[in-house]
Amino acid sequence: MVLKPFIDSNDARQLIDAAISAATKEGLAMTIAVTDAAGFPFALQRMDGAGLLTADVALRKARTAALLRAPSRALAERVPADPALLALTEYLPMAGGLPIKTSDGIVAGAIGVSGGTAEQDEYIGAAALAALDATHS
Repeated sequence: MVLKPFIDSNDARQLIDAAISAATKEGLAMTIAVTDAAGFPFALQRMDGAGLLTADVALRKARTAALLRAPSRALAERVPADPALLALTEYLPMAGGLPIKTSDGIVAGAIGVSGGTAEQDEYIGAAALAALDATHS
């Protein structure tokens, strides 16, 4: 039997709280989504003032990162050379989705952020992951 790490509700809450804190410091209203390792929704929080579409985008970014086991930016960077990748409708080739990995590199879930530029979204997601890492160190 193989046991896999997973995120729990405390991890999801810490990620969302850290992302909200980072977004607030940047003056951004965002949506943060957390998925399990299979890309299924685990938690979602839309900040006051975040656009309506951001909920779907954040979730799709997180799902992309979980299923690819890599940042959603990686898919975005491959599309210009291989536009057929856009046919993968379950994936969103846009920065802002990051896998949640254990210290030995196993993906336990993913976070997706939407509401700013792609770079801002990814920055807020990375800040949330850093905060979660700090609590697990």
